[in-house]
Amino acid sequence: MSEAITGIMTNAGKNYITTRVLENKGLDVKELVLAKIPNLNEQAERNPNEPMPSDLQIVHRRNIDVSGYVDANTVAWAVVLEQEIGDFDYNWIGLVTNDGTLLAVDYLPLQRKRQGVNNVHNRSFVLKFAAAAALARITIPAQSWMFDYSPQIDALNALSLTTATAQVNNMYRTLRNFFLMSDFTVFTKEL
Repeated sequence: MSEAITGIMTNAGKNYITTRVLENKGLDVKELVLAKIPNLNEQAERNPNEPMPSDLQIVHRRNIDVSGYVDANTVAWAVVLEQEIGDFDYNWIGLVTNDGTLLAVDYLPLQRKRQGVNNVHNRSFVLKFAAAAALARITIPAQSWMFDYSPQIDALNALSLTTATAQVNNMYRTLRNFFLMSDFTVFTKEL
């Protein structure tokens, strides 16, 4: 299963990367910021001059838990919002550097994060640009912590379908045998 990457690097983010390269410093990505922006259309074109949302719109900030490279030109940063975190809704996600630069942004359909058992959100932000892994100074492959659950989900769906089909077939055979072997006598009673 592949999902289209819709997030963009902001113009401020591009300037930040250029400055860090000229200063021979790696990227210092600090956190993922989640916000709820009223009337945000997740289908809208992302704004490269996107400002940071207001404090009233920001619903959660989380320091980056892990980073990794996908290939030489693609890097990822991720956070885990554990079951204890919530309750809030969000539809905007931003990748922010240590100096407060909004490096990248994306819009999402409204996500509901609630406290509770098994309510964990994994959020990753993947950026692709020339020599990304080297510039970000990321040496750990993202495959070491990213996991594609699609094969397991597909297998569970196939097993559910097989089980349901077998149950329906078994019920059909049982009912058919019941009706074939039963002696039906119709009783009528006059009123």
